[in-house]
This record gives sequence, structure tokens and C-alpha cells, in this order.
Amino acid sequence: MTSKLLKSLSCLFALSLVGCGGGEVYTAPAKDEFAHGDELLSAAALTEDASHSLLATESKVCVWDNQLKARLYDCITGQGAEHIELAGFSANKSRFYISNRLSVTLFDTRTGRSIGSWLTGQEIARDIAISASGDTLVIAYRSGKAEVINTRTGDTKCFDIHRLDINSVALSADGLWAFTGSSDKYVKLWSTSDGSTRFEQRLATRVNRVTLNKAGTLGFAIDSVDDRIFFDLANKKELAEVASYSNFIEFTASQFINQDKWLLTGSPKMKMRLYRVADGELIAEYEAKQQRQRTSVLSVAYDGTQLYSETSDGLLQAWPFEPKSSK
Repeated sequence: MTSKLLKSLSCLFALSLVGCGGGEVYTAPAKDEFAHGDELLSAAALTEDASHSLLATESKVCVWDNQLKARLYDCITGQGAEHIELAGFSANKSRFYISNRLSVTLFDTRTGRSIGSWLTGQEIARDIAISASGDTLVIAYRSGKAEVINTRTGDTKCFDIHRLDINSVALSADGLWAFTGSSDKYVKLWSTSDGSTRFEQRLATRVNRVTLNKAGTLGFAIDSVDDRIFFDLANKKELAEVASYSNFIEFTASQFINQDKWLLTGSPKMKMRLYRVADGELIAEYEAKQQRQRTSVLSVAYDGTQLYSETSDGLLQAWPFEPKSSK
């Protein structure tokens, strides 16, 4: 019997609020909430500090100032704003992108004006990542190719990174390194300047999601069954694995927070979870309010004090986190 299976069986009999390592899993009700509307969202994104929300329905895209609880300007219609499935902010909040998987449009967050738009041609975009300044976009394609766009000059480069679909892409803050996960079971850290691979690792099955820290030195990957691994990319080795008895965990959002000590995740089953990077231990879990039969957490954020979730119902919730296990 493998060590992973033994670990899974031991976790199966743990109490619901106790992690596999024996530590208490913190949970609490939301401290605050704000409904952006009553329409079902096709995509959503929060800025890193949750000060702004980007909300896409089937026919429009709206940007909210969550501190003022007001839209920054009239919702965007046309301009490729229909049927949006991918969206995100740059870390400095100056820009945001939207995509229907066949085209990508970049906007100025302050004004809502389009900065540029790119067609994917014969390709289908699976995921998109943006650098902290918004100067670099990486589009991950179903073909296994990745396109790197300099949004200031319009220059583009295309690289053959994987043999099969790239399901997820994350980008370092400076835009120099991309971390991708593919249906070919590999995760790769590669240079956006020349496409050269710095690190690669094969997981057990299809890689569904990856996360990268700002420095490009710490990565996380989750496959379609039970590999959930933290990677020390600087030293090219596995760091820890998420402790869980459950197979088929799916993340809809994830980011490293608190100086890379924690990984914050959202799921399609109303859950937001917080993991300790050092040992993969689950240290907090929250359940978003369900307003429809299926509510997903589409985006997560942390402002240094509170955790935040934005759901497919357009509901922003703020959550406390104060357990001893966070240290």
C-alpha cells in the first residue's frame, strides 16, 4: 500500500474540522458582504486587495469600486464584451483583460477604455495571465502553444510549450517567467523571452491548475485526481503536498498570500480554503452563501487583514482569519 494511500485513509477518519496533520481548521461566518447585482456571472476577478471587482455576464462587463460600492463607469458592452469566460486585473490595478477565448481585449481600469485587442486566430484560449504592470500577457492555448504579448509595443511571440492542452498559466510579477500545467501531465516553468524551460515535473494525471508567486520561485499544481504539490522552483524540487483525503478537488481560483506562507483557493462548490505552504496543511475553510443551485467561488483575495471571495452570483464576502495555526 502506497504512502499516499495510507495518508488518505488516515485522513478519512479525521474529524471534519481537524486537518490531516492534526491541526485545527479555522472556520467562521462572513464578517461582511456586498451584492453586486442579481445576474449570474460567466467570469469574475478581484484585485489582489479586493478593492475592485471585475464582473462579466453574457452581455456586459462591469468594474466596481468595492470601497465606494459603486461602478467606476458604465458597464462595457460590445468591444468583445459578450460571452466572456476569462478575466483578470494586473497586480497594480492599472489594467484588466477580458476574453471569450477567441479574442482578448485589454482595458485601462481607470477609464474603461480599450488599450488593445488580439485575436487568437485558429487557436482556442484555455487560460490567460497578466504581469503586475499589465505590460505582458500570456495566452495559453488548447494546442499546447503559448503566446506572449507585449501590450505596449504589440509585439508577440509564440512558443510550443506542451504536447497537449495548456489548462492553466500563471505569470511572475515581472512577466519574465510563466508556469503552465497541461493535459500532457507536465508542469513547466519557462522563459517568456525565448520559451526555454527552467523546470518541469510530471504529475500523475492531467494538470488542471497552477499558481506562481510574484518572484517566480514558488509554484503550486493540482492534477485531475490527487496530486496537489508545492514546488520550490528556485531549487527545482518538491516542497510539500496538500494534506487531504479527497480525490478530484477542483480549484477555480488560487493565489499565494502573506509573503508566500499561505495558498488561498476558491472552488466550484462554494468553498474557500487556506493552506499552509510549508507542510500543505489545511488551516482555514469557509463556505460562501448559496443563492443558486450551483454557486462557485470565482475569485479570491487578501488585503493583509481579511480574506475575500467573489462568487458566480456576484456576491463579495469578507472573512476573518485569526487562528494560531497561521503562524
